[in-house]
Amino acid sequence: MRTAAARAMGVATLGYGVAVACSPRVLAGPCGLSDKGSSALLIRALGVRDAVIGAAMVALPEGAALRTAVLCRVTVDAGDALLFGTFLAGRRERSVAAAAALGWAALCGWTLTGDGRPAAPLVEDAANVAVRAAQSMSRAEL
Repeated sequence: MRTAAARAMGVATLGYGVAVACSPRVLAGPCGLSDKGSSALLIRALGVRDAVIGAAMVALPEGAALRTAVLCRVTVDAGDALLFGTFLAGRRERSVAAAAALGWAALCGWTLTGDGRPAAPLVEDAANVAVRAAQSMSRAEL
């Protein structure tokens, strides 16, 4: 496992989660969502979720506990990619949100590799899908 990288991803996740919990527009804007009312409540909940997982990635001891926290991060990012990539209103917003979530899933998943172990096929697939979504979005804007 790439422990230092997992901890760095945990710090980034914790920071992003706090930013989203404090200011829902951080997530709402790129997704084309409202940052008011019930949308803000749900977005803040996602921020708290991310902050808690990020804190766990920073604080938990190396080994099974840290791997579990990283797997939680990968899982929720994959779920976000599926939901945002399916249900956001605009094509561009769907592409951006799905690519960002899959990118985070792939980066966090990559931290589980090392010690001569290859990247998990799911991590490689997530990275490839993120790249394809970003390329597709770039071509659509041309």
